[in-house]
Amino acid sequence: MKDVLRKDSRNVLVGIVVGFASVLPGVSGGLIAILCGVYERLIEDLSDLRHRLFSDFRFLFTLGAGLAVGMLACTVVLDYTLNAFKAICIAFFFGLILAQVPEIYSLSGHVKGDRIGALQILPFLLGLGVIVALMFVDTSNGGVQPDEHTIGNMVMFCICGILLAISKIVPGISGASLLIALGLFDVTISSIAHLDFYFIIPLGIGLVIGILGFAKIMDYCLKNHRSQTYFVVMGLTVGSLLIIVQELVMMDPNIGDIVSAVVAAIAGIAVSYGFNIYGKKMGC
Repeated sequence: MKDVLRKDSRNVLVGIVVGFASVLPGVSGGLIAILCGVYERLIEDLSDLRHRLFSDFRFLFTLGAGLAVGMLACTVVLDYTLNAFKAICIAFFFGLILAQVPEIYSLSGHVKGDRIGALQILPFLLGLGVIVALMFVDTSNGGVQPDEHTIGNMVMFCICGILLAISKIVPGISGASLLIALGLFDVTISSIAHLDFYFIIPLGIGLVIGILGFAKIMDYCLKNHRSQTYFVVMGLTVGSLLIIVQELVMMDPNIGDIVSAVVAAIAGIAVSYGFNIYGKKMGC
């Protein structure tokens, strides 16, 4: 009984860490799940949920409960810090992303020193190209406001849920970074932090759709094209760095802002490295 309770407590704790990481731009919830040793089991469960929901219910429930707590806690923290220290937060996110790149490369299974050919370069460019394309999306007009209760906004909130689901399923990609690229990050954080159920309900629907759909895709890709899949993920991750740089440049920072940004980026690298160390320990 004690072993069962210990495993349940560990799953809840891992869920909290993954949930917190999933909301932070630049930190991949999927990557943290891998480091914590729960990713492949979770993907197998979600890709065949009809048969495995009841047989592995305890694992899914405890992990899911922790995930919800972690996401809510992180959104409340970010809702304040983004308004008070936006430039510093953005630079911090840059550091979080940068520290993840070596981890993703190691997951690809490509041995250091081996020749990198078209089978690695093309998937990397595909992932990078997706993010670069998002950078050219014009989000200056028609932005979503949480107090505008329209059908169009509900669809956008559902899309937000799908994008956040990506960060749970696809290791190395941050759904929050994608929301930044589409100009939807601030409104997502604000609406969740203030428990706006008009926003949360379609967001939840999008999460379910995204998680179930991408679980099957990732289960197939990892089993049949593991190396290429992780090079796509690496391209997405490097592309996220470009998104953050774009955000910082648009703020037209002065010398003081640049110094603060550098310090924040270094702190982000340290925190991201800490996530990785913690995940590996939890996975042991």
